[in-house]
Amino acid sequence: MKKYIAISCGAMIGAISRYAIALSLASLTPFFFTATLVVNLLGAFCIGFIFKKLVERNPLWHDFLITGLLGSFTTFSLLTYENYTLADTGDFLTLSIYLAINLFGGFMLAFLGMKSGGAS
Repeated sequence: MKKYIAISCGAMIGAISRYAIALSLASLTPFFFTATLVVNLLGAFCIGFIFKKLVERNPLWHDFLITGLLGSFTTFSLLTYENYTLADTGDFLTLSIYLAINLFGGFMLAFLGMKSGGAS
């Protein structure tokens, strides 16, 4: 039961945090769907960092922080929808750049997060 409570509490905080960031970035021109890009890249770094700092020591932190909080904070489904929107409008250059930034940038930031968090 602790596991489900941890995931639920983390998910609530993550979803509200993502919404707050989306609201704060709403005034920017969404050339690259700024809010999604920011939460996905920030989430990738945090997952790497948190995993090395906390999760390896206490599995319940994985449920709360990674599955719950960061799982609801980052958004693959919205990224997929935004990529479809770009493809549907024929903007394949922006689609390619946006996808590359999310995937490569996310990978690099997760790696940097793990290194910052103490990965060997």
